[in-house]
Parts: sequence; C-alpha cells; structure tokens
Amino acid sequence: MRKKNVFRCFSFVLLISILGLNFYPQSATAIDIYDNKIRYRMNPNEYIQFNFRNLRNYFFIYSNVFIDLYLEYNFSINNRQLFLTVQNSEPISLNITCQFNLRNFLKELPENPTLEDIILTFTYNSVYRIYSNTTIEKVILRFSKQLMFGLNPNFNFSLAYYKEGEDSWIPLKTVEKFDNLTKIPYIEGNLSNIEGDTAYYFTIYDIEEQVNPPPVDLSLILYLLIIGGLGIIILVVVVSKQDYIDYLKRKFTSIEKGAHRLTIEEILENENRSKIIDLILEYPGIHFNELLRKTNLSPGNLAWHLDLLETYKIIRKERFEHYLVYFPYYQKNPISNIDLTLKKSDLTLKVLEIIQENPGIWNSMITKKLKINRKTIQYHIEKLVELGLIQAKKEGTRKKLFPNLDSDYFK
Repeated sequence: MRKKNVFRCFSFVLLISILGLNFYPQSATAIDIYDNKIRYRMNPNEYIQFNFRNLRNYFFIYSNVFIDLYLEYNFSINNRQLFLTVQNSEPISLNITCQFNLRNFLKELPENPTLEDIILTFTYNSVYRIYSNTTIEKVILRFSKQLMFGLNPNFNFSLAYYKEGEDSWIPLKTVEKFDNLTKIPYIEGNLSNIEGDTAYYFTIYDIEEQVNPPPVDLSLILYLLIIGGLGIIILVVVVSKQDYIDYLKRKFTSIEKGAHRLTIEEILENENRSKIIDLILEYPGIHFNELLRKTNLSPGNLAWHLDLLETYKIIRKERFEHYLVYFPYYQKNPISNIDLTLKKSDLTLKVLEIIQENPGIWNSMITKKLKINRKTIQYHIEKLVELGLIQAKKEGTRKKLFPNLDSDYFK
C-alpha cells in the first residue's frame, strides 16, 4: 500500500511538471473521471486533481476549508485546464460549471470588457460559472499558457469576470508568471469577496494592443510618396462621403418627430454628426463603444446624435449578440451578421473553407483533417447550417455537406 501511494504521488508530480505548473503542494489526490461531472467532499488543505479523461480536461483545486464540490464540463469542451485556489474562513458548497460560451448560461448577454487602448476578443471558447452558498473571501485562478490548453504562449491574455445582474464583463488584473521547474508561462488573477447565492462567470480574453509604429527616418522621395498616397486616400474618402451626402439629399423626405425638426443640411453640418458619419462609412458595423473611443463624446451625447441620424434614415443600427452595431442606411450591409458571426470563430471559418473546397465531405473527414473532437466539429457544422452557408444531404448512412452557393456570402 505504501509503495502504491508513493507511486501515485510520483505520477502526480510528473504530471504537474508536464502541464507546466508547479505552484501547488505536491501531496495531492488524483481522480480520473469518465463522465462530464462529479460531486466530491473536500477536506481542509486538500489538493485534488480531477482528470476528465473523455474530454481531456484537467481541473485542479486547493482549499483551506471543507468544500462540497459539484463540478461539470459541457461535452463540447475539451483540452482545457484550470488551477483554482479557494481561501475562506468557513466551509462552503461550491458549484462550478463550464460551458462553451456565456450564451449557454444566459439569454441577455453583457457588454464585452473594455480597456483604454486595448481591444479584447473572446476566442477561448470556455466560460466557468462559480456559485457558492456563502461569501468566498478569495479565489485565485491560474491557466497554463500552452497551445494544448487553448492559450498561445506568444499572445497576451486578460482574465475577466461577470457578476450576474451587472451590465458588462470586468477585466481582472492579470499577471504572467513562469513555473519555477519548467519555465512554462501561466497567467493568474484573483477576485475577493465573491457573494453567496450569486453566479459569477470567468473566462479569458485575447489582448490586441493598438501600438503606434516607431518613428522612421524618411528620405525625401519616400516622404513625397507617402504624402502623395495620403492625398489619394483622402480624395477617395471625400468623394465617397460626398456621393453618400448627395444620395441622402436626393432621397430625403421631411421628418417631424418630437424635437427633431431639422433640415438635412442642418443635420449634416454638425461637426460631431459629420465625424460619426465618417466613422460609420469607414467602418460599417462599428459598435457603440468603439464610436465612444473614436469620437471622445460622452455616452449620452453620442446616443443623442445616433438617434438623430437614425431618425433621419442616415444610419441604421442592428443588434449583434450583446451590443449595437451601426451601418450606412443606403447600402447593403458590407459586413452582414453572417460575417460578424464568422469573424468570432476561426474554427467555424476553417470548417466552411474545407466544405467549400471539398463539396460532399462529411463530419468524420473534417474531424481527421483538423484533428479536433467530432462533437466540436458538429457544433460548427450546425452553426453553418443555421446561417444558411452550407447544406446537408443524406446519402446512405452519411450526411454529406455542400456549400450553399445561393447565399450572399458566396456571391
């Protein structure tokens, strides 16, 4: 028995080294799970490693108090790993569920997290919900930056949390560290005073920093070329906007709605509204927060100008997922809802490309090509069918997939 325990401890330490995280006590209990959920009673100062074998998910948890733990992963999620530390002064009952995205939990979605000069995008495709029967004093989250667990070591990430009932995700202070043994990086963040009987959600966002290029010593010729190029670009933008304004004046009809009793000239002469029109022409599909950043207007002032422009049918808005996006009124949306949806998932685009290049292909063939779980591929296939981009035709026992060439996407 003693030799068996020594062997288990050695195996655990070896696994920790492989995973690249060596910041927990090395005496631990490893539990193999061949389902997607488990209930477990944790003792104080016990460190447990849960291996979801069928999903290739690894969950590590350490607590200084008793925990009645319920842990569940969605079957579509695999190759994920989380280290969780719970610090509290009294026992707790803790429910942790992992879904593909927040839409699997909620109907009304919050705003994305925002930072001043940083764009945050969600590609991690895993969201953890934590629900406790009492307040938790502190929770520490750690994620290894390894491709095998969905995080590229060369990219930057920010942890974020959403408290049910709030308006938006909130970025957590995220630090990057290195494991002392393997030198593999990991990211870490923590949250204090998690309220009882309240759902909290955690996930990871990609960071895309808007970095200004370093100054370049230009020669006279290069300088003239750049100035000339900028002049051409400006001319194109001016002509484009002038064409649009001419169109507005031709199609304009008198509108009286509340306080909005202005002529089209009065609408277009306003400097702030002119800037908003420029941005929407240049970035069709731009969302409210991005307009806030680029116009430097207050939220109330921007909302008033947008309402005015929408009333006079100069712009139009659409709701995409949890935020509003704006387009010129006259033209067909150059970035349709289909395009916006696809831009959120590189894997969905990859599946579409494979079907487009190989009409008649089926799920298992795509699974072999991409070396990704069959259920995950099926999820993206169903999304493409729902968007009308592909068609499924059953031939014998196989459901073959074909691009829908009648959709606007392929025209």
